[in-house]
Amino acid sequence: MARKVRSDIKVGNLEKKLGLAKGAIRNPDGSDARSDKKLGTLREEYKRQFAGPPVRTKSTQPDTTAKTTPTKSKKTATTRSSKPATKKS
Repeated sequence: MARKVRSDIKVGNLEKKLGLAKGAIRNPDGSDARSDKKLGTLREEYKRQFAGPPVRTKSTQPDTTAKTTPTKSKKTATTRSSKPATKKS
């Protein structure tokens, strides 16, 4: 069984240790992780993004007491037909 890599190692050193190409370790959004970023920080970011819904605090709860009124839809402009116009003679 392989040992778990320490969380205080920097991404650049980990890439060198594992023999990976520079830029092989990515951020959760897909961009290259900075070489001076610690692995523990990267693990936290992945956990936040993929571990489930974010934790809401009371101040960020959506307001469910506000009444919403439906908006009236505007009439769409009629388009001209694709048939060519005929001249009356």
